[in-house]
Amino acid sequence: MRLIGSLLVLFVASSLLAQQSSSPAASAAPQASVRFSFDWPQGFPWQSYSITVQSDGKSSFDGIPHADETNDTDAYQQDFTMSAANRQKVFELAQKLHYFQGDYDSHLKHIAQTGKKTLQYQSPQVNGSTTYNWSQNPDVQQLTNLFSGIAMTLDFGRKLAFQYRFDKLGMDRRLKQLEDLQASHGVEELQIIAPMLRKIWNDPNLMNISRESARRLLATIDQPANPAQNPAAQ
Repeated sequence: MRLIGSLLVLFVASSLLAQQSSSPAASAAPQASVRFSFDWPQGFPWQSYSITVQSDGKSSFDGIPHADETNDTDAYQQDFTMSAANRQKVFELAQKLHYFQGDYDSHLKHIAQTGKKTLQYQSPQVNGSTTYNWSQNPDVQQLTNLFSGIAMTLDFGRKLAFQYRFDKLGMDRRLKQLEDLQASHGVEELQIIAPMLRKIWNDPNLMNISRESARRLLATIDQPANPAQNPAAQ
């Protein structure tokens, strides 16, 4: 009887251990991530923000907008999935830059202040961080422009959501600005605000010029398999 009881205890313990080892929390390996942060009280349209992207493309944005016509300075948060092309670019450039283990600031005199910027890399094997105002390194410039373009896209998304509710007549001007930035590569990851653009396009009560702008912008988007949903567009 004692032997049977001991075997039963061993069986239960083995079952619990197997369940724990097969659970998502136990099997999920830590992912590498790249984080870009910006901080400048005079910054426009954002006083500060950070963008974090994981190696699987899952990304998040947290920012404090500069006061504008919306009078909105509340913290803004958005989760999204970065496109495969930009995700690959981010991590390839991080590797090329030795995972940000170095000083990449220009240290040139008489360079205008454009905000404190920090690039960080984190993984189980490597950690690195570099802070700069302006860098002469073209790879750092590429990353700065990419993340700045994403921040600009998210700013347009929140402003379009505001105008959809309170200023539909001024929406065509905002959309024209967005089209111009899209043409000059001033915005990135436009699919993040696709739900808002689609909402404008499908609204028969809006002016046709606004709907057509939204349609053209949507036509430029290479939609990911699971496009992120913007809470402001719901």
